[in-house]
Amino acid sequence: MLFVVLPAYNEAGALPLLVANIEETCKNLQHRIIAVDDGSSDDTGEVLHSLKREYVNFNFVQHEENKGLGEALLSGFQTAIKSRDMYSDDPKSFRSNFFYEVGEVGTLPDIVVTMDADNTHPAECIPALVAKIGEGADLVIASRYVSGAKQTGLAAFRRLLSWGAGAVMHVFFPISGVRDYSCGYRAYRLSILEKGLTLYGQNLIESRNFAGMVELLLKITPFCRRIAEIPFDLHYERKQGLSKMKIFTTIWGYLYLIYRLKRKNWGSLEWAGE
Repeated sequence: MLFVVLPAYNEAGALPLLVANIEETCKNLQHRIIAVDDGSSDDTGEVLHSLKREYVNFNFVQHEENKGLGEALLSGFQTAIKSRDMYSDDPKSFRSNFFYEVGEVGTLPDIVVTMDADNTHPAECIPALVAKIGEGADLVIASRYVSGAKQTGLAAFRRLLSWGAGAVMHVFFPISGVRDYSCGYRAYRLSILEKGLTLYGQNLIESRNFAGMVELLLKITPFCRRIAEIPFDLHYERKQGLSKMKIFTTIWGYLYLIYRLKRKNWGSLEWAGE
């Protein structure tokens, strides 16, 4: 089963088109879409009810108040696990004609794809993400920094911030083959996320802001034998309304994440000569 998790905060305008694109792209995949309304103050809740009536594969979770990206993702993951258990007796094999280019892959594992709900991540990349899992990857990142990737409509400062965050994280937490640390467009084996939740529980993502994507990556990487990246086109010009990212809060979130994850090592250093 493929689960597409969409953390959403005030995305009433973008969700209908995004969900329609996902449904069209994944029509040959056994899948479910799980949106998480993180305390939206616009009409997102009403839109989600309408989408549930329209699409049999669509479901959603509602937070009464805004809890942040991390909590929204965790709610989506936990809902995917419950749904997987509910449909575990389904005799249908999880196969797709999307894999003709990479050969026979057999029955695929349960997979979670996470996407931004603002329609800036093209659903057309989902088959390529899933195919990489079928080839043996545990985690696949839709990367802005590999050959063939494009970013449209994003201000130069935002590009610099995202690139700089990845460069800094690579210095402190190098992961072989990973260039894009913060992009939320990823595919995971569900079993990898389960291992992370078993070890960390709700602390799998403690960051409330966009640093949560980096924290999740760093905490589940030890469970991954293989991580891959694919290029994708970020379409920021499709975004409706103002950005949810608060620049200085995000920068502080990255710095505090480094401190929080590294402080145990720093506190245990034995200085030469002591």
